[in-house]
Amino acid sequence: MRPAPDREALVVGMTLVPGFVSRNRNFALFQNPEVRRARVRAALLRGIVGQLSGAQGPLATLSIVRRAGTCELSYRVPGVRLQRRALLTETEYACVAYLACRGGVAGLRADDGDRARIDAALRRLVEGSSLAEIEAGEIPLAERR
Repeated sequence: MRPAPDREALVVGMTLVPGFVSRNRNFALFQNPEVRRARVRAALLRGIVGQLSGAQGPLATLSIVRRAGTCELSYRVPGVRLQRRALLTETEYACVAYLACRGGVAGLRADDGDRARIDAALRRLVEGSSLAEIEAGEIPLAERR
């Protein structure tokens, strides 16, 4: 019996590199409920980043409340009458902050702790992978087996 996949690590990988695990090439993997949940969660995080980046219009408000182990992210996009509140783990918030910062969203910044959480999750996912490789476009994840 195979060990259960690390859902948090999968969420990080699928959020930062959406196509890094091909569903067609890894069909059996996607039969696992934890992998399906990770895929849905990663899509949710990428959607949040898109909204924060102004895909549906400028933000009117942005609130970030960090508590032990969680982060509550609230924002409003008046152009589409959207108000959203998301309860994220620290690692999920790190992914959102990192991608939003790279996308130029004001008010969000990934600090060293956030980057360390992302790197730790990537290490769990694939030994030797790091955020620096993803930034440089050197993503050997698909080739490694």
